[in-house]
Amino acid sequence: MLKKDKKNKSQNPQNIDSLISNSVEIKGKIYSEGSIRIDGVVDGEVDIKGDLLIGEKGLIKGDVKAENIALSGTIDGNLYAAGKLEITSTGSMKGDAICSIITIDEGGNLDGTSKMSSSSTEHKLSKNKESENKESENMVSENKESENKEKKADKKGKNKN
Repeated sequence: MLKKDKKNKSQNPQNIDSLISNSVEIKGKIYSEGSIRIDGVVDGEVDIKGDLLIGEKGLIKGDVKAENIALSGTIDGNLYAAGKLEITSTGSMKGDAICSIITIDEGGNLDGTSKMSSSSTEHKLSKNKESENKESENMVSENKESENKEKKADKKGKNKN
């Protein structure tokens, strides 16, 4: 016997606590304990403890974190979904995704990498970026130190002659 698929609860308007309509543009960080639907433009980080639904005209330019994400619009940034990431046929994402479950409908687009994580522990993409930046800075610093040592050794060799 086949079971009918239940609609994602984040797509049910009764479960949405806040709405950012298509005529709204926000610059800055959004934080919410509840579920949000975004049909407008957000230029900044989005950190949602509940579910996030991005409508067809919704656009997020920045990193996104939520329990479950249903993407029908566009995300230009990395995302972390503790549960499910659903990219519909109109959804488009440019960035890396970490989630437990991912579905991409025909026509949906993910331009980046995806990593499946069964861990339900809270994950911060910004911490990953910070550690990558520190590693890069350390490599650059080590290279400069090495170059300085070589230059000093060259000067000492020239002074002896």
